[in-house]
Amino acid sequence: MSNPIMSRQTFDVAIIGGGPAGGHTASLIAKAGYKVAIIEEHQTIGQPVQCAGLITPRCFDMVSHARHTVLNELKGAEIFSPSRTIMNIGNDKVQAVAIDRARFDKAIMDKAVDSGATLLQGNRVSAIQIGKPCVISLGEQVIESKLVIGADGAKSQTRKWLGLSEPEYFLNGIGADVSGLDIAQDRVKVFFGNGIAPNFFAWIIPAGEISRVGLCVRDGQGTANDYFKMFFEKGNAASILKGGKILATHSGIIPLGPLQKTFSDRAMLVGDAACQVKATSGGGIYPGLVCAGHCANTAIKALEKDIFTAHQLSAYQKAWSADIGDELKKAMIMHRMFSSLGDKELEEIFGMLANAEMLDIINQTGDIDYPSRLGWMLLKKEPRFLKYTGKFLKYGLIDW
Repeated sequence: MSNPIMSRQTFDVAIIGGGPAGGHTASLIAKAGYKVAIIEEHQTIGQPVQCAGLITPRCFDMVSHARHTVLNELKGAEIFSPSRTIMNIGNDKVQAVAIDRARFDKAIMDKAVDSGATLLQGNRVSAIQIGKPCVISLGEQVIESKLVIGADGAKSQTRKWLGLSEPEYFLNGIGADVSGLDIAQDRVKVFFGNGIAPNFFAWIIPAGEISRVGLCVRDGQGTANDYFKMFFEKGNAASILKGGKILATHSGIIPLGPLQKTFSDRAMLVGDAACQVKATSGGGIYPGLVCAGHCANTAIKALEKDIFTAHQLSAYQKAWSADIGDELKKAMIMHRMFSSLGDKELEEIFGMLANAEMLDIINQTGDIDYPSRLGWMLLKKEPRFLKYTGKFLKYGLIDW
């Protein structure tokens, strides 16, 4: 699949990073007839795995060629409070799917290459010079391009080279593939509590023959490894995980807080590099794919005009912000609200939700990709939520 690097190659667009956002962006630009290079530091697309691999079916509206990577369909969730009160949500509709993340990434990359993109694997970018042309150094090799797109993940070096702002903060995640668990195959299990995963949550996702077990914690809240060990040994999930066998572990970093600027002269950021992540779930695949479409459209228009100024590329920021930016901002404020709660307050919220009417609203309105819709519906139905949301509504969500 990869192509040998000559001492110097010239492309219309160089995309740094071969994940879903970078691969989908490349596919769309290459399909329009432009010469695209995808520079990926790892030798194998999709490796190492750094994701729980839970997405909504609407992702396949954009990457239908990756549908074969689905391992399991999920129709609901069992949500555990800190005291192990269980709230069951869901219905007969498929709410999410567990995917083989490595195969998913490869399917998107295969499409990009089939569309005409050139994949340069096993190449770490050592420097970028933005100019006419942009010069990307890969050790002793050089790539020249009219436009650079950074899709190089949470700790994006492209973002640093461009001098763009950093995420508000990071979540550290750890997960494992576990065999031997006797759990319902159509329900995700989610665990809340500051002794389990402070400022976030833990999960068990049935994915066919294995289950994916993991959690995230915010930087500065202790190590994810320590909480992960406790989760197996004495957490709310210990009895469920008893007898399970860990087959493989993986870890990753999630950036939170969408950037106010994801472009500069001759450059754009997309996906995790642009912090296009849902703060309520940590999921970046769906928003990354959505924004990849806008990034590609902006790149194609710039190439058509042969204009790559920041002013020209600012259309990208406007496009993705109008599409999904407001939702990402609201999700971030919802995350801040959640992070301010202690276990006692979490239990109180569980109590407010534990009735048929509220559960019906959750089942009818809940959407992993657009959580603010449910938040607004719950707030309208249960005014007591204002006790927790008031100050956050004041800081930017009055227009809800």
